[in-house]
Amino acid sequence: MRKLILICFFSIIIALNSHTSYSEETKSENHYDEYEKFVKVVKIILDKYVDDVDLSDLFHNAYKGMLSGLDSYSQFFDAEDLEDLKIETEGEFEGLGIEVVIRNGMLMVITPIVDSPAMRAGILAGDIIVQIDGKMTDSMDLRNVIKELRGKPGTEITLTVIHKNEAETEDITIKRDKVRVNSIRGARLVDEEAKIGYLAITNFQDNTAKDLIKAIKKLKDLSMESLILDLRFNPGGLLKVAIDVADQFLEKGTIVSTKGKDESQNIVYKATKKGSLVKQSIVIIVNNGSASASEIVAGAIKDNKRGILLGTTTFGKGSVQSLLPVEDGRSALKLTTARYYTPSGASIHEKGIEPDILVDLTMQEIKELHENLALVNSENFQDVESNDTGENNSKVFVDKQLENAINILKGMDIIKK
Repeated sequence: MRKLILICFFSIIIALNSHTSYSEETKSENHYDEYEKFVKVVKIILDKYVDDVDLSDLFHNAYKGMLSGLDSYSQFFDAEDLEDLKIETEGEFEGLGIEVVIRNGMLMVITPIVDSPAMRAGILAGDIIVQIDGKMTDSMDLRNVIKELRGKPGTEITLTVIHKNEAETEDITIKRDKVRVNSIRGARLVDEEAKIGYLAITNFQDNTAKDLIKAIKKLKDLSMESLILDLRFNPGGLLKVAIDVADQFLEKGTIVSTKGKDESQNIVYKATKKGSLVKQSIVIIVNNGSASASEIVAGAIKDNKRGILLGTTTFGKGSVQSLLPVEDGRSALKLTTARYYTPSGASIHEKGIEPDILVDLTMQEIKELHENLALVNSENFQDVESNDTGENNSKVFVDKQLENAINILKGMDIIKK
């Protein structure tokens, strides 16, 4: 039976190669040796491994290995993984509230989600996770990592991390909880006299553009004259939504372009004048936790000279992943199919976007920002009526990046007048 399955598998490989064009025939002939080697390796494992091995499990692991070897973002999803992905995109799940990636062989935190158990416990953007409950992470693939991090609310997990620019590891114990991601947070006036509006986008979900429009309308009702858009700790989300959001601030120009091997991926996305919602001065705050879709918005605003970027260099995720179903109907490939380029033609992949105005934070300031960000952003935009930011709190926290953004907009207002 095993022999029959292996013969069928090899026949499929031959069938796949029959589609190769004549100009590639010489190259594909060299591939036959590799396909034959693959079949031999499978046969040796089936015949010699100490325990019985299920052939479908063997292939399943091979698919995972093939995808994980491509880049940090491509993955093979089985039925269970697809269900997890659906939960992730719905904006509510159980776990830590942390976005991670494997970069240069290390498990790196893109960012903790705002007001999540991970952020409250002290996990920082850019942290390297060395161990999960004492297990080394260097041999884990991304899906296994995510499964380790997930868990029932109330259960605990200990992450051994190295903070950026620090040499010593730190053990951080986190209690899992339900994580609810509200994509628009904290919309309010941060300066009543200057009429400076503020809102944070924490990720790009299906409803983000619609919620943004509602938040902006509330701020306009409060006579907003300029806007601070906070994209810190925003790991990204849907490409289409990022384009829709950027289009709310641009009347003309390129938002982003994508280029891939498949011609269908070569697209230039332009701003539409009718879609411009905000015409006032804008400052966007970014940091090393701003990634992917948030970098698309930041790059579009910066390159079109529509606003000022302030903060620190962004994460640098300049690739586009597509979910491609496999014909069995129970699995899919999350495959990097294109790279995206800012309007100036720059690829920011693994480089990030430099802010126009650098406002760096010390490690202590970053930790204080984490502790206070939930309070800073907690007000629901549907209840915006004043610029109350919790002045009755006994502990006064100054968000240095936000304060700089406010001062810049005040200066621009003086110049205009």
